Amino acid sequence: MLAKLLALALPSPCLACRRPLPAGPARFALCPACRSRLAADGAGIRGLSLSGCERLHAAWIYAPPMDAVVAALKFRRLDYLGHHLATSIVERLGGPLAGTDLVVPVPLHWRRRLGRGYNQAAEIARPLARLLGVPCREALRRTRATRPQTGLGRGERRHNPRGAFRPAGTLCGERLLLVDDVVTTGSTLAAAASSLVAAGAGPIIALAAARALPGAGRLPRPGEV
Repeated sequence: MLAKLLALALPSPCLACRRPLPAGPARFALCPACRSRLAADGAGIRGLSLSGCERLHAAWIYAPPMDAVVAALKFRRLDYLGHHLATSIVERLGGPLAGTDLVVPVPLHWRRRLGRGYNQAAEIARPLARLLGVPCREALRRTRATRPQTGLGRGERRHNPRGAFRPAGTLCGERLLLVDDVVTTGSTLAAAASSLVAAGAGPIIALAAARALPGAGRLPRPGEV
């Protein structure tokens, strides 16, 4: 009752359309109409080819309203959205993700993490690991501060992350689930996977909450969300 009264007095806006959310839980902080517009990534469910990885999965297409959800997690510190994304990923892709030994988030460079205060990939990876019943470990370090992928064109994104990662220890053939928020060209996940393989990882499944379609242009900068 108290939650309903608070929702009536101070209704939260939908992340996409900004209309007040109805009382009660709202997955992704989206209203029912906007949630119905989420585009599932059928190609991601079948698996996409990615260098260094056994397969790549993505749950949604990076398009409205999922772009607003990712941006709110990434730039507005709405960390509960990481749990929402993880829960829905397991509901949609649980079978193909089963059998992994370790969940590994794609890391941020320490300066960017210090400025942002958190790593959005880890906010998805930690609850995802709990739901899958496996550990989550930051098994990678970012060795250089690459330019933000959000401000680059597609061609620039391909070359930007090369050589940007190193392992944070050795691995012993574990089957890994490598997690990021958005995949565009796949270059970041490929560079991260290459470093994990060099550290002794076993088969790697790459996972992104959303996939940007070819020709979609650059992703938004923080000030544009």
